[in-house]
Amino acid sequence: MCSVVEKFPWRKDKKLLDEVDQLFLKRQYEKWVIFRFGCELGHRNDIDIVFRGKFPDAILVKGTGEELEALNVEFEEYSSNFKEHGHDPEKCDLIVCVYDDWREKFPNEKCPLPVCIVGSQKEGC
Repeated sequence: MCSVVEKFPWRKDKKLLDEVDQLFLKRQYEKWVIFRFGCELGHRNDIDIVFRGKFPDAILVKGTGEELEALNVEFEEYSSNFKEHGHDPEKCDLIVCVYDDWREKFPNEKCPLPVCIVGSQKEGC
C-alpha cells in the first residue's frame, strides 16, 4: 500500500486544505470509524465487509466457500449512541466505535453487545 500512496498526485492546495480544516471541526465520526475498522481488517484475507443502507450498518463475513460465518455490525462514534438512536440489540451482533462510554451514560445497565474500540489508545475488539 505504501508504494501506491507515494504515487498519489499530492498537492498543496490552500482551498482544499482550508476545507479540510472546516471538515475536521465537524468530522463525521461514524465514517471515520468505518475507515479505521477497515484499515485494521486490511491485512485479513478471510474477512470481508458488506455495507447496507440501513441498520445495522454492515455485515462482516468470515471464511471461505461453505465455511462462512457472519455478524451484523453497527458503527457509532460513542457506544451509547447505539441506545440513543433506538437500535434493537436483537438485530445486531457488534458495536464498533471510537469511545466506549456506555458505563458513563448508563451506569446501571450493561451494554447488550460486545464493543470493538478503534482509533484510540484503548483499541481492541
